[in-house]
Amino acid sequence: MFRKILVAYEGSDRSKRALELAVDIAANDGELYLVSIIENLSRSAGETIDEVDEVLEDARRHFEFLQEAAEARAARRDIRITRHVLPGHAAETIVHFAEQERVDLIVIGGVGRSPILRRVAGGTGSQIVYHAPCSVLVVR
Repeated sequence: MFRKILVAYEGSDRSKRALELAVDIAANDGELYLVSIIENLSRSAGETIDEVDEVLEDARRHFEFLQEAAEARAARRDIRITRHVLPGHAAETIVHFAEQERVDLIVIGGVGRSPILRRVAGGTGSQIVYHAPCSVLVVR
């Protein structure tokens, strides 16, 4: 049923749980797309382009390191992952990627139950659920 599965991955415990569940689903002849988003950075006064580029490169290396470990875990179950580190707004970029790749399922880690945390961090997940071109599984 779900052959192309996108996992939004940023290394948190919840995104790790989302990855584990996505691996289970992909075990039935699916393919996984592991997507990490480097949020748009705005340059503040006094920062040079080189400083912003350095922050972006550090973020890219960080996500690539996390994705390598995730890929190794999936490989133990003979699941192949296609890794992507993309710049942009998290929800927009994930939805756009899902549209382009014709993904069947997006798996994301949910936020905690605290109302304050939901208000601060829940926006991305809610936007993905609302705008996704496919089913979305939110893992707690």
